[in-house]
Amino acid sequence: MMKLGMISPLAFSHMKRRGISIDALNHLIAHGQVEMQFDGAQVVYLDSVVPGPTWAGRPQPRLYAVMDAAGEVLTVEKRVRLRG
Repeated sequence: MMKLGMISPLAFSHMKRRGISIDALNHLIAHGQVEMQFDGAQVVYLDSVVPGPTWAGRPQPRLYAVMDAAGEVLTVEKRVRLRG
């Protein structure tokens, strides 16, 4: 289980603009799936659970963070993945 470390100013700005809380970022880093990159960076992502009635027919959000080799969060993003 990874722990939240430093957050870059860019990542913090993205979090504020996109409505992503520190608690959500902590949960993402603690429970997300990790993809290692060739340069030591990590992409940590968390797919949303199966959509409930409010998500019927809508795309699912996906939360992810990019961290450098030292563990600093470089950016945080919410993406929508269309199921086809």
